[in-house]
Amino acid sequence: MFEKLPKILFGGDYNPDQWDENVWEEDIKLMKILRANTVTLPVFSWAKLQPSEDIFNFSWLDRLAGLLCKNDIFIIMATPTAAQPAWMSKKYPEMLVTDVEGHKHKHGGRSNFCPNNLDYRRLSRLIAEKMAMRYKDLPNLIMWHVNNEYRSYCYCENCAEAFRIWLKKCYGSLEELNKCWYTNFWGHTYYSWEEIEPPSYLTELLPGRLGERDSAIFQGMAIDYNRFMSDSILDCYLNEADVIRKYTPNIPITTNFMGSYKPLDYFRWAKYIDIISWDNYPTNDIHVSNTAIRHDLMRGLKNGQPFLLMEQATNQVNWQPYSALKRPGVMRLLSYQAIAHGGDSILFFQWRQSRGACEKYHSAMVPHASHENTRVGRELAKLGQELEKLGDKIVGSGTNSKVAIMFDWSNWWAVEYSCGPSIDLKYINQVEKYYKALYDLNIPVDIINPSGDLSKYDIVIAPVLYMVKENVAESIEKFVYGGGTFITTFFSGLVDENDLVILGGYPGAFRKVLGLWVEEIDALYPDMSNKIVMKEKFSELKGKYDCKLICDIAHTEGAKTLAIFDKDYYTGYPSLTENSYGKGKAIYVATDPEDDFIRDLMKQYCNEKALRSFIEPQKGVEVTQRVKVDKTFTFILNHNSEKVTLTLPEGKYNSLLNGDVVSGKITILPKEVCILENSKSYKL
Repeated sequence: MFEKLPKILFGGDYNPDQWDENVWEEDIKLMKILRANTVTLPVFSWAKLQPSEDIFNFSWLDRLAGLLCKNDIFIIMATPTAAQPAWMSKKYPEMLVTDVEGHKHKHGGRSNFCPNNLDYRRLSRLIAEKMAMRYKDLPNLIMWHVNNEYRSYCYCENCAEAFRIWLKKCYGSLEELNKCWYTNFWGHTYYSWEEIEPPSYLTELLPGRLGERDSAIFQGMAIDYNRFMSDSILDCYLNEADVIRKYTPNIPITTNFMGSYKPLDYFRWAKYIDIISWDNYPTNDIHVSNTAIRHDLMRGLKNGQPFLLMEQATNQVNWQPYSALKRPGVMRLLSYQAIAHGGDSILFFQWRQSRGACEKYHSAMVPHASHENTRVGRELAKLGQELEKLGDKIVGSGTNSKVAIMFDWSNWWAVEYSCGPSIDLKYINQVEKYYKALYDLNIPVDIINPSGDLSKYDIVIAPVLYMVKENVAESIEKFVYGGGTFITTFFSGLVDENDLVILGGYPGAFRKVLGLWVEEIDALYPDMSNKIVMKEKFSELKGKYDCKLICDIAHTEGAKTLAIFDKDYYTGYPSLTENSYGKGKAIYVATDPEDDFIRDLMKQYCNEKALRSFIEPQKGVEVTQRVKVDKTFTFILNHNSEKVTLTLPEGKYNSLLNGDVVSGKITILPKEVCILENSKSYKL
């Protein structure tokens, strides 16, 4: 890919089928002004490309592709299979999705297809093959983009039958399935595969009330259906990707992910994606660390490989509850945040703002004013010029994180399908808390699969790792025994991959490495709290901290009690423990602490491993690094509304955006970014 384009990709989704062809030449002129070098097309054009089952119309796309190539604009060619034509839905009504409430949908919207429907599979593969055959020799083709934001869970009879086949492959026999699903409960034992129905609101799912999350009667079944649906939708991707690869074996293939999207197991998908790409649409009111963690998650899906930012908004996002404007500088700042965390592209949805339909007030690179002389247009032009100036310096560079946070989709499903211990326990929120503490300390983090290699890390954190899959506990024990620091929390280690409790006392799989057992788990009502009272003296952890949500009543079995609870009948019981295991340590946080505690805890153990920020942490200032051969690129992003002055480590640095050589102190204006290049690598 980057042999053809030795620079950061800049541009976005191009939907020219919404416009007359006389607009195309104007688009090219504006692309030149903004320095856009890449477009993705034709994402939603299936109806125009195939007006009936036997008729295909590629002539307009041929003309447009030729125009783009003539003007040195690179093309990410997308298959248009996220929204099937109306004729297709009418001719093959079984193609339409059935929702969790049992309603069969009619034509409309997008991702409105059953992923296990054979007609959808056949027709989506056909359009993908015709496009691959036609455009395989296109000189400016740099990538294939299959479908768009996959999401179509379905509960139809066709999916029920496919689910049974999937289960037969997984379990081999009904006896094994009944054991793993624990169907003796309520006398739900299955004696024939045909008796099994997808878990939905009509069967085994319990719909959440008043905005609460759903739960399940049989968590093992519900988790398996999520796994099955994730696999089924993945098969739709592979159905197209495989035929494309036959014609263009050397062109990478992607599909755009949606960050921490709960329904699809992106770690499983990542094995089949050549380069990860994702769509980033943060609201104005979330902390910037919540965006950073999703960038790091995308980078972690393929063990640190750079990713592509496939979509973001130049300004307001119309489908959010409040279509708030991005304040001056924020679009550019968030763009550089993506690059800082491993992104090799800045692409937007979309190029030209739609004139009608539900996204007409979604911002674009070219607004309804149809020219670049706007606040956002000037910001885009500046960004385009800077990215062009950066050239290939940063492209392909990696990161050097010594801290990892474990993240697992099956665990997410399991925690939140569970009937207990608290409806307020949200897995992603717990992960974000620990990530934010490290983010505030400017400590780089990899987000990893629990089954991944731990050998490169000094510290591994597993918040609420409730489900422990095969070999994960052994891998963690080996990591700690060899000198690593492992930190985990309440509601961890309790069940196996089928959501069956690991008997012998909580925390089950982690009891040995943590050196304790948990007798009871107390769920606190929202108006209740407790306190963590430090017992041991530490440089960072001091005094008392508030805690809430969950309190474990634990007994040590070799672990040292570092802090205790302050009240209730478990006053004096451990709230924080540390167990020496081999050359390393395993730490257990027995409750949900306030943010200050998590920050101090992270600082304490990072200090022990000599992990420190390149620059002294300052509120609202994000510092991260990428490394390429002997060069280190330090990104300093000022998210504050006022300027900041920072002290650099000794040495001279090239400031890549303005060409200055800097040393000593550096001042960063509000919403500004600085990229420093030097040949020395610092251990963060």
